[in-house]
Amino acid sequence: MRHPIVRAVAYLLVTSSALPSLLYGQSLTSGTVLDEQQEPIYMATVEVLPSTESTVMATSATGKNGRFEMELKPGTYIFRISFLGYRTLTSAAIAVAGTKTDLGIFRLQVEDQLLSEVVVNRQLRLVEQRSDRMEVNVENSILSDGMTALEILQRAPGVRVDDDGHITMRGKAGVRVLVNGKLSYLSEKELALLLKGTQSSSIKSIELITNPSAKFDAAGNAGLINIVMKTEKRTGISGTAHSYAATSRKPRYGGGLSVNARHNQWNVVSSYDYGYRGEREYRSFLRQFNHPTRPDSSKISNQYSETDEPLFTHNAKVGVDYDVDDRMTLGALWTGSFGTYKNLSNGYNDIAFIGGGLVSNALTDNKHISKWNTQGGSLNLLRKIGARNHELSAAVDYTYADYSADQYLLSDFQQIAFQDPFASTRRGQTPSVTDVFVGKVDYLHHLGDGQKVETGWKSSWIDADNNALNDTLSNGQWVPDAGTSNHFRYEEQIHAGYVNYSLEREHWNVMAGLRVEHTRTVGHQLTAGQRTERRYTQLFPSLSLAYKPNTDRSVQLSYSRRIQRPDYDDLNPFRYYVDAFVFWEGNPYLQPELAHALELNVVFGGALSISAYYTYVDHVMTSVLTQLPEQNVTIRSVHNIDGFRNLGMNVNYTVKPFGFWTSINNANGFNNRYSGEFNGENIDNAQWSGTFSSINTLSLGRSWSAEVIGEYHTAHVDGVLHLNAYGSIATGLMKKLSQERLSLKLAATDIFRTVNYNPRSVADGVFMQQRFNLDSRVLTLSASFRFGQEIKTRERRQSSEDEQQRIRGGG
Repeated sequence: MRHPIVRAVAYLLVTSSALPSLLYGQSLTSGTVLDEQQEPIYMATVEVLPSTESTVMATSATGKNGRFEMELKPGTYIFRISFLGYRTLTSAAIAVAGTKTDLGIFRLQVEDQLLSEVVVNRQLRLVEQRSDRMEVNVENSILSDGMTALEILQRAPGVRVDDDGHITMRGKAGVRVLVNGKLSYLSEKELALLLKGTQSSSIKSIELITNPSAKFDAAGNAGLINIVMKTEKRTGISGTAHSYAATSRKPRYGGGLSVNARHNQWNVVSSYDYGYRGEREYRSFLRQFNHPTRPDSSKISNQYSETDEPLFTHNAKVGVDYDVDDRMTLGALWTGSFGTYKNLSNGYNDIAFIGGGLVSNALTDNKHISKWNTQGGSLNLLRKIGARNHELSAAVDYTYADYSADQYLLSDFQQIAFQDPFASTRRGQTPSVTDVFVGKVDYLHHLGDGQKVETGWKSSWIDADNNALNDTLSNGQWVPDAGTSNHFRYEEQIHAGYVNYSLEREHWNVMAGLRVEHTRTVGHQLTAGQRTERRYTQLFPSLSLAYKPNTDRSVQLSYSRRIQRPDYDDLNPFRYYVDAFVFWEGNPYLQPELAHALELNVVFGGALSISAYYTYVDHVMTSVLTQLPEQNVTIRSVHNIDGFRNLGMNVNYTVKPFGFWTSINNANGFNNRYSGEFNGENIDNAQWSGTFSSINTLSLGRSWSAEVIGEYHTAHVDGVLHLNAYGSIATGLMKKLSQERLSLKLAATDIFRTVNYNPRSVADGVFMQQRFNLDSRVLTLSASFRFGQEIKTRERRQSSEDEQQRIRGGG
């Protein structure tokens, strides 16, 4: 299986070494960029324009010595040099001739309002709309401290996260999550726990990519969410220490330290975070079982529970980068996430006839304890090639995820007229180990004249071993429950290649791409001796057309075909008990769903953007319910139904009512429709819905600032479920001290406690409604302190940041 990668790397290296011969007949043009103190400026941007046109035909960047080189045809050109914090320099027309041309020295001047030795930090807006994504700058938010990554996602415009960690974006399920541009291969349940264990203090930003191009993994019908973690590459030793304390119904606290050391060609990063998150919720679960022929025999089941959910997390990271020279960087990184999550629930379950009369009364004591140990290692290479800065990158990643879930379920049935007292006790153990190996190589070639080609190869291997062991207590002895125990092994291989072509003109941009993915999956039920193997190859085209009549306005139309494969948890037929009366059951016969996505995006002056979008999904996977009224049991599972359609419009508008007040407003209206059949029952579930958010930042002077956020989600449908409307208000205050090294924040979320989760459905003759009284009102006090050298070298854009702008999933 390694042969395709080896061949791809060898081919690209050979091709790269042959590039200079392709440039024969051109002039090697060079120059040097210095500041006013005669110091070289590293990573300044050099743009080349024909003397008679305004279209950029070539771009380069300066090395550590301030020099740049590029191959140009003989002619007359204008050179435009820019760097953050400096005035842009535009040269007069310069003639390029002969085999070599040295342009001499270009000197840049510092902007009038800046000092040459001051660190330049552009304050990013909390939400910024890019041409292909929306970026939420978490590190600039007053309200983010003390939150988990899952809670941060829930606050992103157009994103909704339910109480089970299920993520939707613009009303669509099938969102895939990336961390630093690398696709997570964990199941949805394991990913939700990992995100709960990731502190917001380690997150730089979140990118919402609704219609990715072919260079991205094809997985994710609803698009991709990329979580960008903080990283530093400042000269000398520097870092940040932070801590927080919070209160809701239970206390919360945490802290951490990140340290960065850079000397000459070496850069070392390290960080550690810990957190404790107490939480108490109140839940009710109503089910009405309607008898088909005898209404007087219809029953109502009423469950109620109080749940404590303590969460303990530890996260660590150590990485090193080595600049071999100005053209090549090598890197290595280790990450670790460790934690324990407990769900401790006490309550009751009453069953009665609709006309009155108690049938059953049970007191319940349920314990779920989940632990995880997730570690990953990666090696990467980035090489610039030739005068046009062609780029070759390669990476290998390995992830080990050890996840366990232990359960103890006690139902103590009380003495009533219809029932003698007895106890039903069961326990379960679910050890799970997942190994993920990913290798990829990417190459970017600048053709000149505004054209470039990108190509790459990626292979991933997943091996998940899940063993569900369930026992029941009988006469004081634990007896194995063979009917619900199951040992499931899942293997998945995906091999993918892509090519992207981009053409830029003064007012037009075209990008066309094609991705091919070959998938092989094997699901092996070791207990039952059943083995299911699938192989399939799919093509995923993408196309983007953009028109920019001026610098303030643009129109972009994009299309992509995407896929959503089943999680191995969804394929595993074992039972996971929520309690004694409700359990989850996997479906080994799930098929992948395929989607066609179309989007039109219009930007006006950077302050207003409007998007219209349409997605259709074949064989959509959706959550369904099977009811067993005689046993008072509800089975939750995932099945394919015919299709899903999502259409809508998204508006993002930024306004400054006053000089100190910036307001970023988002409105998203959409229509979801699920159609198909399950258990002989027709499904046609459709509804118009909307999400609205307003993020307001206020600069109050004297290093004081404030933030106020309001959001509202209308009711919407998800498969057979109808989800309620909810909204919230949050606010925060920040003061900076000690030359802005020390930040103190006080924040309050869901001030009026209006966030709730109340799904309902009618399926299989049973009405079901759940009510979750969430622990969402939180008061947080936090502090962070930056220490170390404040950079006398100018801020620059790192190659890793360039990679983030072109992310593909990488494991």
